[in-house]
Amino acid sequence: MLHRGIKFVHAAVLAFSAVLAFLFVRGLDEDGVLGSSALVWVFDSGNSTTGGQVAQDIESFSARHGFAVAREVPDLRDPDSHRHLYLAAGKRSDAASWLDEGYPEFSRNFRTDVHPISEIGQRDPRGYYYVFGSSADADALLAEFTRLGLQAGVSHPFSYSELATAYKGGALYWSFWVVALAAVTMCGASVLLNAKAYGVLRLQGMSFTDLLLRDLRQLAVFWSISLGAVAAAAVAFLGFYNGFARLGLFAAVAAVLAGLLVLMTLAAHAAVLALTGKVEVLRALRGELPARAATASAYLVRVPAMLLALGIAVDVAHAGQNVLARQASQTAYAKAGDAVTIRLNGSLRGETKQVIKELGPWLRRADRAGKVVVAGRRDLQSIAPTSHLPTGEVLFVNETFLRKQPVLDPAGRRYGPAPRDGKAPGTHAVRLIVPQSLSARTPAIATAVRGVLDVGSRRHIRVEAFRSRNGQRVFAYNPGSEIYNAAHAPEEDRSLVHDPVVVVIPNGSDVIDDDLYTAFASQEGIVFPDPADVLSAVDGKGPGKLSTYVAAVRPVAENSALKRRDAVRELRLDLFNLVVAVAVLLIAGVGVCIIYSRKNAQAIFVQHISGWRYATTHRFILAVEAALAVVLATRVPFENWLHNRKYREFADAGIPAPYPPAHLTAVDVGVIAGLVTVELGAVLVTLAVFHRRIVKEGATEA
Repeated sequence: MLHRGIKFVHAAVLAFSAVLAFLFVRGLDEDGVLGSSALVWVFDSGNSTTGGQVAQDIESFSARHGFAVAREVPDLRDPDSHRHLYLAAGKRSDAASWLDEGYPEFSRNFRTDVHPISEIGQRDPRGYYYVFGSSADADALLAEFTRLGLQAGVSHPFSYSELATAYKGGALYWSFWVVALAAVTMCGASVLLNAKAYGVLRLQGMSFTDLLLRDLRQLAVFWSISLGAVAAAAVAFLGFYNGFARLGLFAAVAAVLAGLLVLMTLAAHAAVLALTGKVEVLRALRGELPARAATASAYLVRVPAMLLALGIAVDVAHAGQNVLARQASQTAYAKAGDAVTIRLNGSLRGETKQVIKELGPWLRRADRAGKVVVAGRRDLQSIAPTSHLPTGEVLFVNETFLRKQPVLDPAGRRYGPAPRDGKAPGTHAVRLIVPQSLSARTPAIATAVRGVLDVGSRRHIRVEAFRSRNGQRVFAYNPGSEIYNAAHAPEEDRSLVHDPVVVVIPNGSDVIDDDLYTAFASQEGIVFPDPADVLSAVDGKGPGKLSTYVAAVRPVAENSALKRRDAVRELRLDLFNLVVAVAVLLIAGVGVCIIYSRKNAQAIFVQHISGWRYATTHRFILAVEAALAVVLATRVPFENWLHNRKYREFADAGIPAPYPPAHLTAVDVGVIAGLVTVELGAVLVTLAVFHRRIVKEGATEA
């Protein structure tokens, strides 16, 4: 009979393949339009044609060539979970049915509405067009756009190379390899534990090939049962989740993942089975193993598993802190109500000046009317790279911001908007509010702030300095991921800014030029408390309007909730990876102890009755495990030291580093200590159990 551990591994591989396929296809559906073969990005129109003319041409072009083309447009009010496809349906494309039946959405978190391309109106033609055909069809569409005077490029987002680049290093990628390592380890361990049974079969005359074929036949029977159960459960779940949408794609992805994992598992099965055949039959009947080869194999698994578990454990700690930070900012986002930011059209390559010309004055008028909250952000070190300022953030805000968010002076009094004394908006001074801890750096900070506000002009900006109380956390309306910060990772939530330098600029003042207004808007730093103020301006009725430059509005509270959802997903996957990696580490450690104790059982008993100390008897394995524990405990501090040495090289040269410094936090120390305890403790406990068993059995036989 097969060892039950082997059966468990194959059942787990099938179940995991289905789960990973679901997560993978769901992510693909949320990131792009499934079923397409290519994506054509039109990034320059040259004003050679209108959006309506392009739509008509695509419709006739699609009808002539038979493949479908769809223009993707984000929903104006909900761009992060709702999109629109304006479809020109080719006769030989399955996408043609979407006009009547709707887009088959795999993910329930993303909604896709399909419209005839004729309904797109006079929308600017620059944007993304999905091709539902062959690569040659995509090239033909590109040539058609060129004929119309448009500049475009082709990509294949669902090709292997693109997917490998997008997912490599992510949580799903590591989940696959962690499970693969676990499957190989558990299968190999199960074969080793079944060594006596294989010895009996060898005594009966069975060769290695006979043993392997016997196991494969038994696995085939078990596979048919397990595969049927997993397939039935997956189909039932997908029927409930999305009505069997994309069932074929899901099945194909699951089959590929299962095939890869099963091949690796079977390879490990055959390799370890061959290893057990290296022992003479009579010795195999006593459960002996080829100690050197088996020990080397166990450590070849144990060492990578140890390093992998360490890396994943640190990721779990950081992901957990990120989730907690996002939870802490939820109250502030809830108070923001229906406030929105704007999402600019990313397909306007080469038209930066025109975008600034159109958006800057509009944003200034809205600011002067008190309809926006300005919450621009900059990294403190990056605005003055030669001043050696400490890490921190600068918030460029307007007077309306102070009405919404409290900023306190050292006495606990709240700063308010400047009094309206009838002066023109540009005549009031800029207020620079510096935390008490940075008061000595105020002149350098003031000079740096003037440099940011005075780009390209020779005017003198009057700056009045004030103090703010230390220890404040100011809500900045966005997580700060769009802004480089020398002290934080890009994915870290910085919605609540700790002790920021606050630069207060009068509403609508020309101190902020059109370029800076547009830059702040592109970084989610211009907030409209009332969505109607921006929706009424972005009407989408034709070319030359703000709809050309503003693709959508993004509710700040909903955007935060979506980012928190993604952070929780990431944390769950990291936790799963950590559990599996630790399990592999423990299995490999137990395997080392099994191999060691079976090889040295007689020597251990003799040394015990001869009065040898426990540590002396097992000095070799204890020394090896202690060395591994030292490596595990010092790896992260050593990597941080190397990282910070490079960071200091940038600082000494007066150049902002392209990454934040590494810090060994109490959480990191706790994670490392816990992992070392589990890794070393498991081996010590297992070794003690086997030592006691050897002594007990030896005494009984005596």
